[in-house]
Amino acid sequence: MYSSCQKKISVLFLSIMILGPMAMTLQSEEPAPTPAKEETTQQPPPGDQAEEKTPESDSVFDLLIKGGYTMIGLGLISTIIAGFALERFFFFRRNKLQTKGYYERIRGALDSGGIAGLEKEIESDDLFLSKILREGLRRKAHGRQEVEKAIETSATVETGKLERGLNLLSNLGNLAPLLGFFGTVVGMRASFLQFVEKAAPTARDLAVGVEEALITTAAGLFIAMPTYLIYNLFIYNIDSVTIELERCTAAVLNALEDEK
Repeated sequence: MYSSCQKKISVLFLSIMILGPMAMTLQSEEPAPTPAKEETTQQPPPGDQAEEKTPESDSVFDLLIKGGYTMIGLGLISTIIAGFALERFFFFRRNKLQTKGYYERIRGALDSGGIAGLEKEIESDDLFLSKILREGLRRKAHGRQEVEKAIETSATVETGKLERGLNLLSNLGNLAPLLGFFGTVVGMRASFLQFVEKAAPTARDLAVGVEEALITTAAGLFIAMPTYLIYNLFIYNIDSVTIELERCTAAVLNALEDEK
């Protein structure tokens, strides 16, 4: 009886020793949680992406429309500037403002034939400087001072014709960037109004006003830069004529003094 009981205890002990660690192992090896499936962002169909217009595909007309009503004023200013610049260009060509080598030509005529030789040299000349000198030489019989006064009066009148309207060109060139900056303010206001109309405006909503602001600013500067260049080219031509006229006038007056 004792041996049978001892056998039962031995079997129970062996069962505990074998099955116990197995049970603990099974409890510790809990199944790992399955990773959640990543939410895939739904991509728009290829057709919708193709329909979206990129900024590079915008035409000039599209940019003008996006610039808002300010572009109307900028367009008017640029039209006036272009028309006036062309008018001044052809006016300068008609008046023949060539100055290269003119003083040397006058100096040579005076050295070879004096005042009479100069009158013969510029008699049929239609250059701008020759017209002014002819007006002065008509008063040579009244003395040096009368000739000088006649040249100064004629030069003032003719130079005034050249400078006619250049102040308008300068003012329009200065007005263009100011009007562009006005469009910048309008565009930025349109962007900030999105916060009033919508609780949480998107970047696309704000970009409309910002784009308008940038377009008007760029347009104003684009108009002002060539206008500034054209204005200074006209002034440079007038200054060149004035300097050459002063040299020729001094030579004529000195020749009159020598003939006395």
